[in-house]
Amino acid sequence: MKKFLTIVFAGLCVLSAQAVERTILIGPKTIGKAWKDNIVLEARHFADAKAGDILTVYNDNAKRTAQGAFQNPKTWQGVAPEYGYFGINGPFRMTLTEDILAIAREHGVAIGGHDYRILQVTLSNAEDYRETMVWNGPAVVMKDDWSANAEIAAQCLKNLHVGDGLRLHISKVKQGASAKLMDFTWHALDASVDGVPVGGEAYTWYIYDDAPLLKLALAGTGGNVAMRVGGTGYKLDGIGIVQFTGEVSDDYSEAQRAPREYVLQPGEIFHGERAFPNDWSGNLKITAAPFQECTANDVLIISYRVDPEAKAAGVTPQLSLRNTKTWGELTGAAEPVWYPLDGTDVVYMFDETALDEVKTRGFVLSGIGFTLTKIELISAQ
Repeated sequence: MKKFLTIVFAGLCVLSAQAVERTILIGPKTIGKAWKDNIVLEARHFADAKAGDILTVYNDNAKRTAQGAFQNPKTWQGVAPEYGYFGINGPFRMTLTEDILAIAREHGVAIGGHDYRILQVTLSNAEDYRETMVWNGPAVVMKDDWSANAEIAAQCLKNLHVGDGLRLHISKVKQGASAKLMDFTWHALDASVDGVPVGGEAYTWYIYDDAPLLKLALAGTGGNVAMRVGGTGYKLDGIGIVQFTGEVSDDYSEAQRAPREYVLQPGEIFHGERAFPNDWSGNLKITAAPFQECTANDVLIISYRVDPEAKAAGVTPQLSLRNTKTWGELTGAAEPVWYPLDGTDVVYMFDETALDEVKTRGFVLSGIGFTLTKIELISAQ
């Protein structure tokens, strides 16, 4: 009996150690127009992550021209060149590298872009994905004039299914490198891979509907050319098919939850929760659209909630309004004007320079140590 119990216990350990795809963010979070919306995944989610792990963003309501981005919340640049912007075709993913993890563990990762809605974000282990190499060359160098391409036979893609990923193994990547995945007639398999930025050692495109597979099937079977891979600024060394083999966890206890979304009422420019952390990484871009009928008699009312941890960290909560071109003071002053936050709403009155600026480009709200809850545009008359 003792020996039997030992065997059962060992089996339970193996099961509990099995890797799963775990949810780290629960939406919804709308990513609207003009690159003005984003949400930051908290750094704690990446404490135990390792290079090769996969971040997946499940989404809906994506427009045909929708784009996604994985950004450094400190600089608002892409965490890597290939993640600065990319087309969206169903869920999109990012493979973590040591460089990306260094950013994520300190600042988290911002998910941005335009014209889609985040439903859920998950993190899964590299071991949950199995790759089968289906094309090993000869390698093709993609020229600056986009004239080179690799021809991939139908037999290489016969085991490609919906939900799988096509992974391009690449090298000698130049700045501005892009890839284009085409059917045998030279048409892009999808708008999201019609000149997609690539970088690092690999780029993976996941297929979420039948349309690309139908285009590949039209080429026939065997040695017929079913797909062409082109682009510029990189060398294509190989192609693999990636399949998810893990399990999905239903434990949401550690998941971050997106702030509640509100329907804007008349006069409201922003209503929700936007964190402005103690590391100066927070900002919010407001477009010019709400200000087209604005006059010198109108004022902005900015409501917020002071971060209780700011004082303990020695931080003075404050905010400023910047122009979107140089991030200088909205009024054109040489130095930014900082408004200290003591719990009272900030009332901002426009001068001629600021009024012209917001009507032309909108503005950026920057600051530290608070959570923004509402911005209203009202008449002072």
